[in-house]
Amino acid sequence: MKIMSPAAAVLATFFMVTGLIAGAAAPASAAGTTYYVSAAGSDSNSGTASTSAWKTLSKVNQAVLKPGDTVRFRRGDTFSGGVVTAQSGTSTAPITLNSYGTGNAPIVTGGKSGNCIRVNGSYTIVEGFRAVACGYAGISVTGDRNTVRNSSASNNAVGLKVGSGSDYGKYTGNSLTNNNVMNVNTPGTNCGTSAAVNCSDDSGAFGVLINGSDNEFSGNIVSGSTGKSYDYNQDGGAFEIYNGNRNNIHHNVSLDNNNFSELGKSSGTADGNTFRYNLIRSTCGANCSEAKGLIARGNGTSFGPTNGTVFEFNTVYLTGTQSQAIVCHATCPASTVIRANILVGVRNSLWINGSGWTEKQNVLNGPANIAPNSTSSTAPARFASAPADLRLTGTSPAIDRAGTTPYTVDLMQAPSVQNGDCAGTAAADSGAYEYDSPNC
Repeated sequence: MKIMSPAAAVLATFFMVTGLIAGAAAPASAAGTTYYVSAAGSDSNSGTASTSAWKTLSKVNQAVLKPGDTVRFRRGDTFSGGVVTAQSGTSTAPITLNSYGTGNAPIVTGGKSGNCIRVNGSYTIVEGFRAVACGYAGISVTGDRNTVRNSSASNNAVGLKVGSGSDYGKYTGNSLTNNNVMNVNTPGTNCGTSAAVNCSDDSGAFGVLINGSDNEFSGNIVSGSTGKSYDYNQDGGAFEIYNGNRNNIHHNVSLDNNNFSELGKSSGTADGNTFRYNLIRSTCGANCSEAKGLIARGNGTSFGPTNGTVFEFNTVYLTGTQSQAIVCHATCPASTVIRANILVGVRNSLWINGSGWTEKQNVLNGPANIAPNSTSSTAPARFASAPADLRLTGTSPAIDRAGTTPYTVDLMQAPSVQNGDCAGTAAADSGAYEYDSPNC
């Protein structure tokens, strides 16, 4: 009998419960012209029927799309180069890129200027694609109020990039796997001295790179974003936020990434980002040896402060020898909230300095550099079967510990407030999973 791997088991359960099956195309919400693209087509065709499809991405890029237009790519086909859309739809008539036919999702590979799919306009929907080995980004978005859903990206430096000024987008049901290419990876010289050169410039291996603001990321699975680095030994992460504000990252699964999320800024800000009901697990041996859940910063570094970060109802499980579930350093901002999580790390479950921040209702398994709040617990989390199944058992200290939650469902879409301890009052559990007792 073939035994499903722990990673595969998590993915299968997540997809089954949430119903997020990549590639399920949905029609545009307003009628326009529908164009078809097929490896068996011809660019001399009209493109307006599956029997008269275009052939190349160059032809698609030459089209002047209007609100309500749809471009459909035949399933099972592979297209080389890149798709670039510059026009915008509207809120009621978006431009849509999706698929038709049967078989596997259409593949775009090779990239144009390093991107397989690039959306420069606004109100555009991208659904049901595979972006593979694109050079830099699988899918790159620069416009506002765009949607990328039920798509996948792999073998890139960035699976999904949401660029500077790209705001109010929705990114859901995507699978971003093994985006582990370091696009900058240079040996440094004279590191640690005033003559240092190329000692902190390495970059890459991002599942999602967020430079925009007010975007929502939910129902995504990000795995294998970790790459060897001259500067950092291992680099990369699932959701990297740089100069992005008020992004909402919830109900996602992060597996075997170097970091879940690192926050930073240069000339801009990286404030008000929230993380809720995410499963964060890194158990991949050497490539996960330094894994971290959240990295936030104060004003003691040029990359901070990252004000107003809220991290709650997440389950973080890291087994690397130097793993740290949460690090908030360089005088962690007082506006930081770390609440109602299960945090498991070998080196640290929590490392935080500064003062005034909120830490409460957590379950901390692993060293911490502070005395936890009286509402937190250091008792073993008591998972069902770690690391494959990080749901709670009936004796977990996480049960009913959190009280209230802003969401009605947990990671697996179960009600987020239940009477798990059978004590008469329903309350939310700490962590990403809510326990439903069979006894009450």
